[in-house]
Amino acid sequence: MNLEWEQNWLELFNGELEVLMGNYTDVFEYEDMNLGVRIVNDKPKLTQLFKTFENRDPDASLHYFSATRYHGDERGGALEWDWEIQHKTDFLGLPAAGKVTRVQGITIHQFREGKIILERSLWDTASLLQQLGMPAPAKLNFQ
Repeated sequence: MNLEWEQNWLELFNGELEVLMGNYTDVFEYEDMNLGVRIVNDKPKLTQLFKTFENRDPDASLHYFSATRYHGDERGGALEWDWEIQHKTDFLGLPAAGKVTRVQGITIHQFREGKIILERSLWDTASLLQQLGMPAPAKLNFQ
């Protein structure tokens, strides 16, 4: 795979979940380490989770993902991405309504015959907390 494939994959979150789910084999492992979510071989459950990000509900927050770098090949690799959230409601129990946050993350993908068999994501929670005005680890200054 490459950066273009990954960007196309990210854009499918915006209202094309059926097409998106076609990128996964029936035997897969998914994990979002920040959310504490792990799904194995359950496409309906993964689809339900992904509905959070599909931007179809006009009353829900808007999520925009952009691929920035890909390190790997057709067997697998690491995707670096940016995530902008236009919050219309609280986020994960945190006061966020009316705010816009931007965080960076990384997703590890492993592929078999062009389909995802492993997906593991991690994103910058400390940055999100800081943008929401919440207590978070201090930024380090190395100057």
